[in-house]
Amino acid sequence: MTSFSGHTAEATTITVVNEPFWPDLSLAEFQSVYRLPSEYADELLINKLKLGMVWANKQLADWKNEQIAAGYSSLASVPEDIQGCALGDETPALMHYKRAVSNYAKAYLLQHFATINRREAAQNEAKESTETRDTLLTYAEDAIADFLNIDRVDVELI
Repeated sequence: MTSFSGHTAEATTITVVNEPFWPDLSLAEFQSVYRLPSEYADELLINKLKLGMVWANKQLADWKNEQIAAGYSSLASVPEDIQGCALGDETPALMHYKRAVSNYAKAYLLQHFATINRREAAQNEAKESTETRDTLLTYAEDAIADFLNIDRVDVELI
């Protein structure tokens, strides 16, 4: 099914494949949870989600290597006493990982919103602002800190 924007509903079945240790992510979940504009092409969403994965995987490389050295081949195989107790079907580590990837990806997706052909009246500055992008990048960094169970220190120039 195609919307008025030309965007298809196909994204509901797309899984973005990650490197073997980290989980694959659902494009439909990313679109739904992070309320992405339907005007984005699936290819753009996939590209930014992959870039979010690359960024988060790099931030967590040392942690991943420690787990592999301990004999765990994937995040899913790491015991709950290390990841945190599951809430439903997700551990806190998985939730923080998805939050880091998704916020990073959304921060860079919003930069593309201004290039989508649309009427002047439909513009939403909050979707395009540098402040929004910076806030989402901060959320991504906070998710990594939460994943690693380290304290965050926020400093602001006065």
